Amino acid sequence: MQTPIRIYITGKPGVGKTTLLNTVVNKLREKGIKITGFYCPEVREGRSRVGFKIKSFTSETEDWLARIDIKSEVKIGKYYVTLRKETVEKLESEIFDNPKLIAIDEIGPMELSVPTLKELIYKVINSQYPVLAVIHRSLKLNGQIYELTLDNREIIKKKILEALERIMLDKL
Repeated sequence: MQTPIRIYITGKPGVGKTTLLNTVVNKLREKGIKITGFYCPEVREGRSRVGFKIKSFTSETEDWLARIDIKSEVKIGKYYVTLRKETVEKLESEIFDNPKLIAIDEIGPMELSVPTLKELIYKVINSQYPVLAVIHRSLKLNGQIYELTLDNREIIKKKILEALERIMLDKL
């Protein structure tokens, strides 16, 4: 059995990792490729970041991942991780609903601090589905890792898109 494709995007904060992942996801969707997964956007009130949500790429499923104003046992920086097990279970059933690609933004300390989410992330990474994910720069995973910078982001976007289009469109 052929090893499934694993493409990981990493880099310093603010270089455009999430933007790149979302651009690739949207372009592949335009070509009719089914993509599942989740992303974790920041939530702001005025100029202040108050937390992060976790949202499905394919449905309305969303929940708080972490907040500054609701205490929990797990704290990453100034954020308390508050993700509920039921949300992870719902995401899991959506993610493995026959995708052509699973996309995750992001795999980092906050996401990995939730045991059920960590288990889901490693289930995705070890699955037979192709994976495109933004990963924290401290993580070392097997696969093609692209380190994004302000200078190379257009080149990297083109490389990732070409590689995934070639693989995905061959499978349609």
